[in-house]
This record gives sequence, structure tokens and C-alpha cells, in this order.
Amino acid sequence: MSLKVAVYTIALDEAANVERWADSAVDADYRMVVDTGSTDDTPARLTARAVTVHKIAIRPWRFDDARNAAMALLPDDVDVCCTMDMDRFLEPGWRQKLEAAWTSETTALYCQTIYRPSVDDPTPLRSWPTKNFHHRWGYRFARPVHEALVFTGEREVTTSCADIKMFEVQDHSKPTRSNYLPLMEVAHKEDPDDAQICFWLGRDLMWANQQDRAVELLERYLALPTSTWGEERSEAMRCLARMRPEQRLAWLDKARMEAPHRREIWLDLAEEFHGKADWLNLFWACTNGIENTHRTGSYLDDANCWGFRLYDLAAIASWHLNAMDRAVVWGQKALELDPANQRLQSNLDFFLGGRVQERTSGDGSKQ
Repeated sequence: MSLKVAVYTIALDEAANVERWADSAVDADYRMVVDTGSTDDTPARLTARAVTVHKIAIRPWRFDDARNAAMALLPDDVDVCCTMDMDRFLEPGWRQKLEAAWTSETTALYCQTIYRPSVDDPTPLRSWPTKNFHHRWGYRFARPVHEALVFTGEREVTTSCADIKMFEVQDHSKPTRSNYLPLMEVAHKEDPDDAQICFWLGRDLMWANQQDRAVELLERYLALPTSTWGEERSEAMRCLARMRPEQRLAWLDKARMEAPHRREIWLDLAEEFHGKADWLNLFWACTNGIENTHRTGSYLDDANCWGFRLYDLAAIASWHLNAMDRAVVWGQKALELDPANQRLQSNLDFFLGGRVQERTSGDGSKQ
């Protein structure tokens, strides 16, 4: 079907991303950016790429107000809108895939958003479906931060096309996130029963070392009837375990029951048992964690859990339990994942020596 498509977003000091964003969206009928006060040459760079630029001011600042203003400035004849932040870019061929997947009944389409460590490194850090394509009418953004695209019509009809890929390379040098905490306070005040804001605010307060309030909000999040996503609930429990060390094991055990497929929880449990020199439970936690061989693909995935540490702890547990062959296998795997780590090399040499002694002794006892 023939569609008029617009790619749009808001921008503030995004000069470094302009060309990549604009070029990836070149197959759209319209490319439009609302600049909210850039002090660099973002508007000039966009104009040079034939992108329509509008300059606006939002006071007090809210992301939903800015995005709704941008949407309102799109031409009336647009059929499909694509909201795409400036640090994102579309894989070539997206237009044809969109037209094949969009029907006359469709109001929104989920594509696949993939986080990458850099523009030149295609390694996916994590990915998940995101509702970035929507009908020109019947949608608005809600929440002052972590804004969500909300349907305001009578019947939403969504579809998915994982073949449409939108990549993101985050710029961690930008100070934008420093504005998030006060905006999340506003969002929570406006809707105390919004489970996701409750979780995000609690987690950010933990990072800001405001632990008492963080605990209060995360416990409230877990009690909300709309708190139903096991992975996110388990992450809240992991946060509570960090902030309440006297209850750490209890919270981690709840997290394990909530989402046993998450390696993150098993590594937390392993670290706890290692600290207590509880070798049997350490072996149990490591074994279960290692058996979880796939990341969930959600924004909660922790890359650190896929490094050497779980194998390192598994090898240590095996050694203490006199499982020499297993200690060597896992010690080798840990070293493969961090080959420059001298401690891992020393441990492996020790395990190998112990295995030789065990076989030489003939009785299976540690020498």
C-alpha cells in the first residue's frame, strides 16, 4: 500500500549524530526535527541534510510536552510516523519492510531496537521490540520522562516487524540523565500507581544513595497489581538485596523464584555464598547460572554477568568440594573469557596440579 511516512524527533546539541540520523531516514517522505535549544550547530547540520527544523522552547521542561509538540508539527497528510531519537539510526531497507507489514487496520508497529557499543561495532548489547511506528492520529506521549506512546482512539491494532531494525549508540557523556530524577518525581506524583515509573524512580534513588526512599518505592512497586513482569520484579528484588544486606539472601531467593532464567540472579547468589564460604550452595548457584545460556534481550540484561566471574566461582566451589576435573574445566573457561587475568591463570595452574596429585594418590582425597 502507498504510505506517506514521516520520521521525527526532538533534539538538543546532537551535532555528532545528525548525518547518521538523517541519512538513515532518507527514504521517508518527511524528516522533521524539533530543536529545543541547541547551542551547537545541530539545526544548521540538519538543514544542510534537507531536514525540516522547528525551534521551540518548553518551560518547565517535560519530554512528553516536547514530543507532543513535535508530533503536532507534522504535516496532516502523513499516514505513518516514526519517532526516532537522534542517537538512533535505521537499517537500510526499512521503508519497504514497513509498507509490507503495515495494513489499513494497523495503528502502530513494533520494530526491533538494538543497542550497540559503537557505530562501527555491530555487536548487539541487547535488543527488544519497541513501538516506534504509529499512525499520525490517535497517539500522544505521556509522562514527563521515560515517556510512553499512548493510544487515545477507540481500538488500537498493533503489529510487529522484527526485520525493521533501529540501532542505538548511547552517548553517555551528555548530562541529560541528570534531569531524570526530578522529572521522575513529577511523574510519580502525577500517577503513583504507574508501576514502571515507581520501579525506575526507586532504582535511580538507589543509585543516588537515597536508600530509605528507594526501598520504600521498590517495595511499593512490588505490591502494585500492575507490577507483573517477572524480569523487572526480580531486578527490583536484586536492588533491595543490595540495600538491605541483612535481608540479602531472602530477597535474592525471591528474585530467583521470580525469574530463574536470569543469570544475573544466580551470580548475585553465588557472590553471597562465596562470601559465606558456603561451597555446596555456591556450586548450586554457579551450576544453575551457567545453565542459563541466553540473555533475555531486555534492557535489564547486565553484560557483567556474561564474563568470567561465574565460571571463576564455579571452579573455586568445585575445588573445595573435591571435584577436581570440574574445577579445571570451569577454571579454563574463566581464563578463556579473561585471558590477561593472572589470578585466573594461577588458580588454573593450582587446579591442574591438584588433579594430578589426586590421580597419583589413587584414593581421591585432596593432597
